Amino acid sequence: MTETATPRKKHRVLKWVTVVAGIIILLLAAAAWYVNKKWKPLLTDAIQNALIDASDSLYTVKFSDIQVNILSGNATVDSIQLIPNLNVYEKMKASGDAPENLFSLKIFKLSLKNVKPIKVYQQKKLDIKNITIQNPELDVFYTKIANKKSKPKDNRSPYERIKKSLKELKINSLFLTDVKFRYIDQSYKEPKITEFDQMNIRVNDILVDSLSHTDTTRIFNAKDIIAEINNYSYPTADSLYFIKIKHALVSSKKKQLAIAGMELAPRLGEMAFAAQFKRQQERYKLYFDSVLVNHLNFNELVDNRRIKTKNVVLQNGNLDVFMSRAKPPKLIDKGVNYPHLALRRLKWDVIADTVTIKNTQVAYAEYNPKTDAKGTVYFKQLHGRIFHVTNDSLYLKKDVTADAFLQARVMGEGRLDIHIAFNLIDPKGAFSYKGTLGAMSFNTLNPLTKPLGMLATKSGELQSLDFDIKGNVNGASGTLVMKYKDLKIAVMKKDDEDHLKKSGIISFLANALLVKNANPDGDEPLRVAHPSYQRPHDASFFNLMWKTVFEGLKTSVGITKDKEDNLKKRADKYKQSKLEREKRREERVKRRKERKEK
Repeated sequence: MTETATPRKKHRVLKWVTVVAGIIILLLAAAAWYVNKKWKPLLTDAIQNALIDASDSLYTVKFSDIQVNILSGNATVDSIQLIPNLNVYEKMKASGDAPENLFSLKIFKLSLKNVKPIKVYQQKKLDIKNITIQNPELDVFYTKIANKKSKPKDNRSPYERIKKSLKELKINSLFLTDVKFRYIDQSYKEPKITEFDQMNIRVNDILVDSLSHTDTTRIFNAKDIIAEINNYSYPTADSLYFIKIKHALVSSKKKQLAIAGMELAPRLGEMAFAAQFKRQQERYKLYFDSVLVNHLNFNELVDNRRIKTKNVVLQNGNLDVFMSRAKPPKLIDKGVNYPHLALRRLKWDVIADTVTIKNTQVAYAEYNPKTDAKGTVYFKQLHGRIFHVTNDSLYLKKDVTADAFLQARVMGEGRLDIHIAFNLIDPKGAFSYKGTLGAMSFNTLNPLTKPLGMLATKSGELQSLDFDIKGNVNGASGTLVMKYKDLKIAVMKKDDEDHLKKSGIISFLANALLVKNANPDGDEPLRVAHPSYQRPHDASFFNLMWKTVFEGLKTSVGITKDKEDNLKKRADKYKQSKLEREKRREERVKRRKERKEK
């Protein structure tokens, strides 16, 4: 009896369990259907009303449909548009309440996970685990609000703006992938547009409640906003260059912008680039392996368009500048592009406590049509720091000087230590530079002086060079002391095949009458030069620095204006004598030929 009853008892238990489970599933399905029916308009109203309240009716949101799965807590929203109300914006501008950044957003589909609708229904708390947005289009329109009226300040927190609709909004993470981003700066006559494609954005730990506005570590109520781009390439407005970035990552929590592989790449080669212009035009090629902007103030950046950072680090860079002298000079005054005058013209406020440069190579090259050759001066292992880089009026009241302390190897050999002081408020761009250049061979400079100045050194050792010069847009002057020995030069000329070769007699005259081969020379006192150079309008900032030093170098080796004129007269006299000798020789040859024919 016991053995036959046991299977029947088990069968009845299994039957009851199946019935109860079926009833529970039906109840859950019915509850899900009912809640879904109620949830859809509830969620729609919560989203739309929260946005309208939070933005003071500046924005509205539209979407074609919203689907909710009550069992999984997932939801999808189709065809979303965040639309600014331009009528409201114009009223806000008139009253002085308008934000300077206006947003427009289009999303094909938005996915929400673990929405927890029961919380919204019972507690008015919207708690979302994560939101994923694919291929959104985000436009940011910047308009400079020039309203002199005192602006009434709205001290309401985001929570106070949405509390009628929601008591709490919490999103663990928000993902935006393959974002098409445009920044339209409408402060110019022709709006300037900056575009980024394939940007990825992640926003972590978004919280809006009664206390979140007191958390100073949050920006836009989020603990961290991370934006990332890869393999970015964009043509400049003049189509002469590409701006390229291999990888860039910005984090509001770390307060850092990190760029790997930043490049300004010209479309054309050096001579092809020069051929595009009727006048002289510098061609730039710039690359940095790493750019770090540390302690970046994101609130200042977003709210006030102010780039405020403690430290910028530029590492492993190359800067190549080229210009062809085959074209006539520019008509514009290059003095307006002094570094500190250009900084003053920026539309954005810049405050950088320190700019650090590490292991960078700089080269400047010119093509000389007279020699049909290119001369290059280059600086290797450039490193140093620039302090107090700013155009912000408040910071300039405290300190008006930016100081650059730099070291480099000139032509890869002589060590250069230089301090450049920029007056950031002087209308004429006042500056000074003081430094030393260590020992090096004069022959090292031949790749520069031979093609550009048709001058080469046969021998000579630079022992030291000290300079202290002040200048502005008009010119520069100061003192220079160069110690050297055993200097011999060779003046170059073109042969019949347009190749440069040594001009023997002129080189002899230059070494005998023009150049002093040492400083100090024997028992003579040390010569101190006082160079002065008036800047022509087509000369740049660095050209003025070099030309002033060059004037001092010429004086130091004994080349004065009178000596140059005297040497030129002797050289011209020699050339004339040579022509007369050749003419007499030709006449003698002619007479001999005539006598033989008779």
